[in-house]
Amino acid sequence: MNRRWIVPVTALTLAVITTFAVLSYVRGIQRQAAVKPQTIETEQVVFAKTLIGARNVVGMDALELRSIPSAGVHPQAARDLAAIAGRVAMAPVYPDEQVLTTKFAPAGVNPGLSYSLAKDKRAMTIAVNEVIGVAGFIFPGDRVDVLGTVTLDSEAFSKVVLQDVEVLAIAQKVEQKPGEEPRVTTSATLAVTPEQAEILALVDSSGKVRLALRPYNQHALVQTPGRDVKAALGRFARSVPKTVQPASTSTPRRSTEARTRNTPRPAAPAAAPRPPINNVDIWRGTTKTTVNF
Repeated sequence: MNRRWIVPVTALTLAVITTFAVLSYVRGIQRQAAVKPQTIETEQVVFAKTLIGARNVVGMDALELRSIPSAGVHPQAARDLAAIAGRVAMAPVYPDEQVLTTKFAPAGVNPGLSYSLAKDKRAMTIAVNEVIGVAGFIFPGDRVDVLGTVTLDSEAFSKVVLQDVEVLAIAQKVEQKPGEEPRVTTSATLAVTPEQAEILALVDSSGKVRLALRPYNQHALVQTPGRDVKAALGRFARSVPKTVQPASTSTPRRSTEARTRNTPRPAAPAAAPRPPINNVDIWRGTTKTTVNF
């Protein structure tokens, strides 16, 4: 072949190959565009529009139907508004949450405290006053420690008998409203285990109980040995020395005075160390008073 034809033949061959490559690419795009998009199956599920509190009757205005992919539907989700409206919630349902049928009591049933009580807990009520109830600052949902004071061998003894106990209700009130003021009540219902119920019943009948409010979201348990009166004051009772009367003698008064002057006086006893000062904060309503002893 003549060399002058090499360059044109090569260029023509490359042009043909490029044309076929472009045509194949364009046809591939056309085939992809011709494929129909995959359809996603959806279902209508009941959602909560607003917060539904526990033990509240659900109204129709708090519910709505939404279409979501079937893969995201909870197995226990409600699919009918009429099946949920008018029933009582046993647990809180939050906005934009799927409404589960297991969170609602059967139609026509008004659930009491037993529906929201944990399976391993028992509800137990004790009498409280302004002092025991922390001046009304304890609300349902708070957690407290229970202190018991009993008499052992004619001496008072105090001990933290229960810790991190949930308060279920205060004077038959089972929920706290935002901004509610502290109010002194006469009873407090606690969620305790059967073993804790035995301890609480024994201490309550044998002595006195006090409630100590715990900080929010603090569940650590602290081991304490308990305190009697001496340990609480940080000192022990001191025995008073008896005064010894000198025996009467016939020694002349002048000799006695001279002997007294010549005899060195004993050094004054060292002052006993002062006991530590303890500070106790007392709340009366919203007024704080500090007592030192």
